[in-house]
Amino acid sequence: MESLYLTSKVSEDRRRLTIAPLSSQKLTRCAEAPSDTSGHFLFDEPVDDDFGEIKILAQIQDNEAALRLAAMFEME
Repeated sequence: MESLYLTSKVSEDRRRLTIAPLSSQKLTRCAEAPSDTSGHFLFDEPVDDDFGEIKILAQIQDNEAALRLAAMFEME
């Protein structure tokens, strides 16, 4: 699967939605890290805090699904 990295616009509370694989650095920021880290994830993360908590919202198994979600959330 080709790696995608897509983000939403920044919200008023300085957070954004991201679709991307989880790097080891991002995994350390998850309150509950997934046991299966394959594929892409939809997650919510703070923009101004490189150590702030990441909230995983969904695991995405293929690029087509990732691109569909990205279009729904108007991600680039």
